[in-house]
Parts: sequence; structure tokens; C-alpha cells
Amino acid sequence: MVDRQAVLEVREVSKHFPGVQALKQVSMDVLTGEVHALLGENGAGKSTLMKIISGLIPSDSGQILIDGKEVHFHSPREALEAGVALVQQELSLVPYLSIGENIFLGRWPRKGAQVDWKRIFSKAKDLMARFGIEENPDTLVENLSVAEQQIIEILKAVSRPNLRILLLDEPTSALSDEEVQRLFALIQEIKKTGIGVIFISHKLGEALRIADRITVLRDGQRVITANARELDEKSLFYYLTGKKADVLESAHKARSEEENIVLRLENFSSDDFVKEVNLGIRQGEVFVIFGLIGSGRSTLARGLFGLRKTGGKIFLDGQEVHPRSPKEAIRLGFGYLPEDRRFALVYELPVFANITLAILSLLSRRGILNLKMEREMAEEYVNALQIKTPDLAREVLYLSGGNQQKVLLARWLARKPKILIMDEPTRGIDVGAKFEIRSMVKRLVGEGFTVLYITSEPVEALEVADRIAVMRDGKIVKVFEEVEGLDKTTLLAFASGVN
Repeated sequence: MVDRQAVLEVREVSKHFPGVQALKQVSMDVLTGEVHALLGENGAGKSTLMKIISGLIPSDSGQILIDGKEVHFHSPREALEAGVALVQQELSLVPYLSIGENIFLGRWPRKGAQVDWKRIFSKAKDLMARFGIEENPDTLVENLSVAEQQIIEILKAVSRPNLRILLLDEPTSALSDEEVQRLFALIQEIKKTGIGVIFISHKLGEALRIADRITVLRDGQRVITANARELDEKSLFYYLTGKKADVLESAHKARSEEENIVLRLENFSSDDFVKEVNLGIRQGEVFVIFGLIGSGRSTLARGLFGLRKTGGKIFLDGQEVHPRSPKEAIRLGFGYLPEDRRFALVYELPVFANITLAILSLLSRRGILNLKMEREMAEEYVNALQIKTPDLAREVLYLSGGNQQKVLLARWLARKPKILIMDEPTRGIDVGAKFEIRSMVKRLVGEGFTVLYITSEPVEALEVADRIAVMRDGKIVKVFEEVEGLDKTTLLAFASGVN
């Protein structure tokens, strides 16, 4: 039986940056063979704590102990040598090298003056077999999926014989449910070796599934550490935000009848992948398109916004339209929040300029922009959406993910589109911001907006939808006219093709 002593202890660690107290006397520990989830909204301090533990930055005060001995890391290399490895969201693998070469990069065994390639691949094969990974160690990393690369990155850390602590920063952010299952199986195997794992995630359900214990940070302070089995998503939401999670109604009734169809698609196709889509979306409803990765849901959205070649017919307010470019789509009345906000925000521009980007012509007279009106318009939406920014001139780059998403939403609310397309609007933002975005969507339709909401999260689909269409292999396979009583298992069954 594994000795459950503390492999890592963090004692009253504090860290101050100019104008910000990032951590204030934070304490936690990780036991041998334990998965300890570290949760917190953006800015809560979890990334700062991980950087201190892994030697990226020093603390101002407090202690870090490994196996009962105090350590002082001045670099990530020192942390690695002491048995602490950090696997970040941005993977560090070399794409044109093989799996085996990447796992032992910087530590290739030698035979005399030559690299012992046979031993590299033999060791890699043994390591992979030990953790149930079946890929060939000769395979080039560039030929692997993101999920497979994530696993190899973790094996690279585990290959160090002295590893005591494995820090995983948002390891599931780009993975499908099936890939998450595979990753969790690997983490369970790692636990059996006695390694302590710190698991950082914004996904509360995943933390509850994989963790033995959970620590929550808020505003740089530890709020609670508890056994995962003693917590649920509602209690975690409260500890994360300080607010009670008012449960969103599973669906609000669509108030419009058949004649109030604002968007109709007839035999719509996009990019030769999305085919034969026939849908009618009513005025003032949230119509959700739910599908797994590769289902075609985002391809459909990009086609509607003029970013992809399309076929079939699109009717907006009963008139056939042909949005062949984003500019034309905007003119017709489409708004679009893309899956990756990096493609929509101009990070070097200030908040006010990003908000007004889609309405500059409305704020101009004879080609001259009314700067006073632009500021007033931006300020109105910053206040309405409670966008947290020091001032309107702050570059969007420095805002949290949730606030960046609100800036994008403000841009389209200012434009008042006939159809607002939202593709994975809560991806990569913290739980508090997710809740706010979903609540805003519910309010928007109450004000008469029509939202086409695209997601791969079944629970999210059920929370916001009036109606749900499920996509698989580029086609709509099922439309649920009623959301009441529907569960995520049913959605996933249709999305995956499981009977």
C-alpha cells in the first residue's frame, strides 16, 4: 500500500506584483499517489502558484517542501532535478522528432560517442507499455493528434526517474470526451506509482471525477481544501465565485410561431462537408447546434458568416441571401463570435476600439469618426456587460478570457444583428465567466435577439437551449423541439451514433 505522506507542502506562500497581491499566505499539500485539483477563476492565483512550485518565478515569502525538505528553486531546471515537472497548455514537443526522441530529449543515452538509438526506442516502448500507450515510438510527433501529443508530453515528464510531483495545467482544454477518458486512465496509472499530481482545470465536473482532493483559490487566497466526494458543482461554484449558483431554467419557451422564422436553411451545404441541412430558427429563441469535434458544427457557422463556400439556400426574414464574405454577412444582419476569439479580437487595440469595430460607419459622418460617441457607446456596453477593465483604453490583450469574450459580445450587441452566431462561447474561460455568458444569452433572447448557439458541451446545450439540433458527420441527425426532460446521455448518443 502506498504511504500517504505529503510529497509536496506549500506553507503560507505569498507573491506580489505591481498593483496586485497575486497570492496571500496560501497553504496546501499533495500526498503521494494523490490527484489534487487546484481550481480558481482567472486571476485567482493558481497559475502564479504553479509557476512558483515549478521554479519559473520566486515567492516573496513562505516555504515549499518536497518530501519534508525545504527547497528554493531559481529555475525550472532546478525544479526538474528535484522531481517537479510542469506540463503546460502550450506543448513543448519537437514535431519533426519521433515520440521516443521527444520523451528523452536532452537525455539521450549514448554508446561511446554515439547516441544509442536502439536503447532510446526500447526505453520509450517499455515506458509506453507500462502506462498502456500503444503508439509506435518511431512515429513522428507531427503525425499525432493534440490528445496524443498531450499524453506524450506527460510521459516525457514521467520518464524522469526522480519525478515526485506532476503539475498538469488545463490538460483537457482541447480534448474530446473520449480523449479525456484516455487521459484520465493515464493519470490513474501514474497515481499508482506514488507520484503526486496537481490538476488545474476550469471544468468542475472533470475535477470532481479525477481528483481525490480539491483546493479552491479566490482572489489570491485559499478558500477551501476538501475531499472531492464531499463536494459537488454547486458548492464548488460558490467557493469559486462567492455567489450561489442560481440554476438556469432548462429552457425558456419560444414565444414565436412558425411564421416568425427569421433564418431558414434549405439543403444548406458548406465546404463539401456540411450537407443537406434544413432548419428554421425562430425570432427570439436560442437554437443550439450540438456536436462533437469533427461533426461540422463550426463549419456550418463559418459558412453562414461568409467564411466558407456554401450551397443550398439561406433565407433571412423570408428573403434569400448570399453571404459570400464576412462584410456581406454583417451587412445582411449576421453577427459571429468564432470558436477561437483570437481570430476576432485585435489584441493590440484598446477595449473601446474592439467594441465599436463593427459599427464604425454608424459612428462616422462624412468619413470622420466621432470619437466622443465611440467612447460613450463602448462605455455603455462595458457597464451593461460588467466587463472588468481598468479603463476603456486598456489593450484587450491584458483582459481575462471571460472579459475578452464579453468584449466580443458587446461588439455584436452594439451592431444589433438579426442572427447572433455564437460558436463555443464559453470555451477556455473560467466557471464564473461561463455562468455570466450563459445568463447573458438568456437575457438577450428576452430582449428579442435570436441566437444560434454552437457547443460541444451537452450540459451547456441543455442549459441555454429552446431547441437543440444534433450534428454528426456534417449532417443534422436529430432536432429536439422540447428540451424539458432531455438529458446529456441522449444528446451524446445521437452525436456519437450510439444506439
